[in-house]
Amino acid sequence: MAEHGKLCFVKKMRKVTDHVFLKMPLPRVNPNMVSGLSLVTSVFFLLTLNSAILAFSFLLLTLLLDWFDGLIAKKHNLCSEEGYMVDITADRLSEGIIFSAFLFPWFHLFALNTVLTMLSFSRKKHVIIPLRHIFLVFFLLTVIF
Repeated sequence: MAEHGKLCFVKKMRKVTDHVFLKMPLPRVNPNMVSGLSLVTSVFFLLTLNSAILAFSFLLLTLLLDWFDGLIAKKHNLCSEEGYMVDITADRLSEGIIFSAFLFPWFHLFALNTVLTMLSFSRKKHVIIPLRHIFLVFFLLTVIF
């Protein structure tokens, strides 16, 4: 498998979090299925926008599923080039679904992230903007409060 590099601060942060969270009992399931489930929760986010708390819950669940797919892959030695491609593609599709209701600036930033993803594939260096994480904070501060 070709290794996709990460930025130094991401590597350091992941080293700490992985040390702690890889000790958790994680189910031995296909991480690609977990990535697919995050797409479903992204759709539910859109469908529940009339209830801010429920929509926020689905957004948070989407991000947790994205995190767990990587943890499950690492814990059970299921990392692969195919899995990386499925994960990053599912992430961009999830962003597209979530940001379709929020045209400016979110959908434009999603387009930028899509270009960065293509560059990541070609350069084997994972560089993207953590848009869904930023949006989670934005949604919390502007819609919930």
